[in-house]
Amino acid sequence: MTALRIGIDLRVLDAPTPGQQRYLWRLGHSLAARGHEVVFTTARHSPVQITAANASAVRIESLAGLSTREVAQRIAGLKLDILVANPERSRHFRRVRPNLLRSAYGTQQYSQKLRSFRHPLSQSLRRIWRSNPWLGLQRAWERRFYEDAAPAPWVIAQSNYMRRQITDSYRVPEDRVQVIYNAVDLEAFNPHRRQTLRSDELRQQLGISPQAFAFLVVAHNYRLKGLWQVLEHIAALRRAGIPAHLLVAGRGTGNAQRRQADRQIQRLGLQAHVTRVGGVSDPVQLYAAADALVHLTWHDSFGFVVLEAMACGLPVITTPWAGASELVEPGVSGFIVDPARTSDVRDALLEMTQEATADRFGAAAAARALEHGEPENFVQVETLMRTAAEDTPVAVRL
Repeated sequence: MTALRIGIDLRVLDAPTPGQQRYLWRLGHSLAARGHEVVFTTARHSPVQITAANASAVRIESLAGLSTREVAQRIAGLKLDILVANPERSRHFRRVRPNLLRSAYGTQQYSQKLRSFRHPLSQSLRRIWRSNPWLGLQRAWERRFYEDAAPAPWVIAQSNYMRRQITDSYRVPEDRVQVIYNAVDLEAFNPHRRQTLRSDELRQQLGISPQAFAFLVVAHNYRLKGLWQVLEHIAALRRAGIPAHLLVAGRGTGNAQRRQADRQIQRLGLQAHVTRVGGVSDPVQLYAAADALVHLTWHDSFGFVVLEAMACGLPVITTPWAGASELVEPGVSGFIVDPARTSDVRDALLEMTQEATADRFGAAAAARALEHGEPENFVQVETLMRTAAEDTPVAVRL
C-alpha cells in the first residue's frame, strides 16, 4: 500500500506523558514502523533530551515561537497527506486546515462542565467569565476547524458521548465523525503486572493499612473530576465503620485547588486516610496498590485512566460523562453514577467494598479491556487516515 506523509500535532512532546500524548506518540511510531513517514509537530518548547529520545523512527518539527503565517509555511513545506490536530488546542494552525481532527472537548462541554461548580454563585460567575471576548474568539477559531473547509474534515470522536458533543456543537456532516475508542498498551497495563507489583510493602509506603479498601482518584483538575465529592464519601464510609483509604494522583489545577484539598481533608479528619502522590508518569503502581478506581468526572471525552485501570484488572466507578464509561458494564465491571446523586455514589462505593465484589468486577474489566489493545486500534486509525488523504487535502492559507 502507498505510504502516507503523516503529521501529528502534540501539545506536549514528551513520550512518558500519560493519556492522550502517550497514545499519539505510540500511534506515530506504530505508523512509522508500517512504512509511513511520520512528523510530530509541537508549538511548545521541549527539552532536547526528550525530543531526541525514542524518536529515531519519526521526525520532530518544532513550531515553537513561530507566527501563524510561519507555521502555515512550515506545514506547506512538509507536503503532508494527513495532518491530525486537536482543534481546541491548535490556535497555531489558524492558517491551516487539518484534514483529520481528533477532538477532546466540543463547544457543548462548556455547559456540561458548569455542573462541576456546585455553588449557584460559582456557576453564575463562571458563565460570566465564559462570555469574555477573548474566549469568544477562541471558540470562533475552534469552530472554523470544523466548518470553514470544503470538503469537511474527518473527525475522530473518542466515544459516542463525544460524537454527540461534536455533532451538537458544529455544522459537520455526521458521516464524517467516526467513533474510534482509545486504546491501551496491554504490555504495560495488565492484571499480571498489577499483581506482580502489588505488595503489603507498596501499600504501606503509600500509607494504606493492611485491612483498608483503597480507592484511587487520578485527576489534575480536582473539581472537574469530583474529588470534593469523593472525599466526603470516604469520610462517610469511615464513619460507618468501613476502613476506606483514598489515593489521589494528580497535581490539581493550581495552588488554590491544592489548598482546598488540604482544607477539606483536615475538615473531614482524613489526614491519616488520604494519600496524595502528586503527578505520576506511570500509574501502574497506583493501580497495583488500589482496590478500585473512582472517576467522578463531569466531562471527559474518553478518560484514559478508566481503560488503563480496567486493563490492570481494577474495577471502576465513573459517570455517563466519561467516554470510557461506554466500556464499563454496570454491575459487572463497575458502576456508572451521576456525581450529583449522592445516594447513588454512596451505594456504589459501599457495594464495591463488599467481599469479592472488587475481584469479580476487576476480572470482567480486564476481559473487556482486551478488546481495546493498541495494534487493532492503530489499524483503525490508519484506515481512516487513508480515507481522509484520498478525499480531503490538508489546506494552507499563506
